[in-house]
Amino acid sequence: MQRNFSRFAFPQTVLAITLSLCQFGCVNRQEKLYTEQDSSPRVEPLQLTDRTFQDTIRGGDQLVLVDMWAPWCRPCIRMKPTIQELAQQLTGKVIVAELNVDQNPFIKEKYQVNHYPTVLIFSRGIEVKRLIGTQSSSILLDALEAAKIVDDGIGIER
Repeated sequence: MQRNFSRFAFPQTVLAITLSLCQFGCVNRQEKLYTEQDSSPRVEPLQLTDRTFQDTIRGGDQLVLVDMWAPWCRPCIRMKPTIQELAQQLTGKVIVAELNVDQNPFIKEKYQVNHYPTVLIFSRGIEVKRLIGTQSSSILLDALEAAKIVDDGIGIER
């Protein structure tokens, strides 16, 4: 008894070609991503804890922007790129930080943070502004500019 497997040859060939194209396409895409990342160093927000929070917000002459977020909070996750962009843009002018409220309940309770995301802006250890909910980069920059009046001389550029 002889079986005819020729009807299966075409789908196997198509599958092999498709897998090859996907592999080469993905490799090229990954190489491009790595090249883009290597061209400029990425500045990430400072990760705060209950232990490091107080020392950080006293930040000397710099304003401190703290994003209070939770990993299960979708608006918090959507706002992460904005916080990362501000950390990059305001390096050396403002301390941009994040605090995971699930892992750091003491600070959450101390500052009565019950809605997420909440952004707190501190000047010399004193809370000068509180923003609740997802915020755009321009709103956060405006809030920092207003806080700058309290903390003269930072000169935030847009």
